[in-house]
Amino acid sequence: MNADSLTILRQILSGRSIPSLEGTNFENTEIEAICKELATIRDLLLKFSNGNLEDNIIIRGAIAGCLKTLQANLRHLTWQVQQVAEGDFSQRVEFMGAFSLAFNSMVVQLERSLTGLRESEKRLLKLNDELQDEIRFRKAAEKDLKHSEERWNLAVQCSRDGIWDINLDTKEAWYSERLLEIFQYSPEDLPKDLRWDLLVHPDDSTAAELLRTIYAKGECPQPFSIECRIRSHNGNYLWVRIRGMPIKEDADSPNRIIGVTSDISLQKETETALAHRAMHDNLTGLPNRYLLDDRLRQHVANALRNDSAFIFVVMDLDNFKGVNDTLGHSAGDILLIELGKRVSNCIRNTDTVARLGGDEFVFIYTCAKDKELFATEQVMQRLYQSFQTQVDLGEVMYTIHSSMGVSFFPKHATEIASLFECADEALYLAKERGKNTFAIWEPAAKDVAEKVNLETKSGIRPTR
Repeated sequence: MNADSLTILRQILSGRSIPSLEGTNFENTEIEAICKELATIRDLLLKFSNGNLEDNIIIRGAIAGCLKTLQANLRHLTWQVQQVAEGDFSQRVEFMGAFSLAFNSMVVQLERSLTGLRESEKRLLKLNDELQDEIRFRKAAEKDLKHSEERWNLAVQCSRDGIWDINLDTKEAWYSERLLEIFQYSPEDLPKDLRWDLLVHPDDSTAAELLRTIYAKGECPQPFSIECRIRSHNGNYLWVRIRGMPIKEDADSPNRIIGVTSDISLQKETETALAHRAMHDNLTGLPNRYLLDDRLRQHVANALRNDSAFIFVVMDLDNFKGVNDTLGHSAGDILLIELGKRVSNCIRNTDTVARLGGDEFVFIYTCAKDKELFATEQVMQRLYQSFQTQVDLGEVMYTIHSSMGVSFFPKHATEIASLFECADEALYLAKERGKNTFAIWEPAAKDVAEKVNLETKSGIRPTR
């Protein structure tokens, strides 16, 4: 074998490209035939590897049979691969040795992977549906929240109450425009460290202490509602009702308080006016019978505590019915008002004047023990002196005439009912003596009172 033949043979066996065998000088025709056969086999194998399985095999002998078998197997394998690619994982290779095991293992792995991918796809689809539901829910929630915020803003704008929000940790606060309006502040002059507890009226110490606990200690364990007077920016005090609700935000204890503040000044004025009307006479403005009972208890308690005394006087106008009948009820009202004023001017602010009804009045005058007679003479002198000034009743100038009955606490009685009874009996005694005078209770006054009562029932005694 010459060098050229050996080189060509090596190139064929190594699979490298070789020049055409035509014109090659082969010393041996058998070597030439072998080289040609090998080149043909090599070319067929290259075509097989590139997927070209359609060329006819013209080589003879055992090698040709093997190549044909290989070509048939590769065709069948190609078809099986196509089936696997289309999803048929039942394909198996049984005719290619170790390659069959690798191919079958690959198919099994592909089938498992595809099954896993399908399961993942199902999970992803389910997750996608859940995400879509979550998105729809969130959009609906955002829409509801937007509507809620719009309603909240409208409510804040329309509400007559001031709304506030205080952070207990940082002491930062938010106030609505209405709250600033209530306290007479503008956003520009509102202090950053505004503390309500420092603005509370000194008499409202309970409210001040609660607000001080909130601001200083940052504590508010439960909802609260308080009424107090707050000093506004212009220096005036106004009545407000403050209601607060503690809020927990990812904490064991409240760290925020949200609440409302209402201006209740008008309500308090109305309540005060109603309470005054309930306890005072509508015509004269003097305490009525209900307030007199309370004042009497206070006078009794003070007298017992201080070991002092007071005089108790029941009085009425003489011939008041004649004034009403001749001059009219308006003239009678003027006379009652004037009587109340003159009695009030003759006693001290610590004493009490009250109207029981009609032309009946009562007044209480405090004094020291054993000085009751002296005090009675002094106050009666002032009273009857004031009556000398006539009252203008429109048509006539009228001089006040009044009869009065006096009893002493505790000398004559220690019970309020008994005190009334003694003074009333003394009043009848004063009328018996000719009216327009006063009488101090004495045991004989009871007999006179009973006599006057009998005369009144028979129509003899003038109407009081």
